[in-house]
Amino acid sequence: MLKTVEISRALKTKGIAVTYRSGSTNMFNTCPTSCALNDSGNGTNEIDIEYLKVLSDARPRRGFSFTYSHFKPVYYSHLNVPNKTVVNYSADNLTHAEAYFRGGHPVVTVVAPDFWNNRQKKEYVPKKSPILKEPFLQKIIRCPAEYLDNFSCRDCGNGRPLCARLDRNYIIGFTAHGYKKNLAAAPSKSGGCYAGGGNVAIHWRNMVKQQQKKTDAESLQDFMRTLPPLSIIRHHVAGDLGKDSGTIT
Repeated sequence: MLKTVEISRALKTKGIAVTYRSGSTNMFNTCPTSCALNDSGNGTNEIDIEYLKVLSDARPRRGFSFTYSHFKPVYYSHLNVPNKTVVNYSADNLTHAEAYFRGGHPVVTVVAPDFWNNRQKKEYVPKKSPILKEPFLQKIIRCPAEYLDNFSCRDCGNGRPLCARLDRNYIIGFTAHGYKKNLAAAPSKSGGCYAGGGNVAIHWRNMVKQQQKKTDAESLQDFMRTLPPLSIIRHHVAGDLGKDSGTIT
């Protein structure tokens, strides 16, 4: 099930196009079961190939398109090429983030609030850290919406969002947030998906068992035809690349 929004009113995505993706019987059914933030007991191990191919091409003319996935980059790295949708690997922790970043993938990760030393820091510069046992070697840029007022993806990077930049020399860090943010920031514990509660969860949960005659890939193709040039779109604010593990037949 795919929900499309031409102009988002949410604080972080205000002014850009977004989508939400849900399974037919559970909202987590397009998410990988291996995701450390997913403790729902639902999910899938299979990529929706049809959807992934359409997603890759779902970039507005002269615009920008990006998303995040908890599936490993091996499934989609061949599609991360210029002028396509940028699929960011959402790493479970700093160790995974560094490993995949060194492998040449665009990476984002969740960090604990004290990672920024309780200040409105914009970035983490490689150095010996009191938080990490070993010095983290990569530069991490903090999502600007976390420290700038009235700021959304539309404003990021002067209209060229950081998460939509394929060849970047930094990891993007998101401070754990949501109703289970303490779980999200704890690498050794499962759970903490920000989309599992709050306003995002309301949208996401309401999608379950709704009727949709077309596949998610077909619905996305139709939606992209309605977006004007220079648009920015964030794909599946909630949900992932998986093939719906609870499809009703």
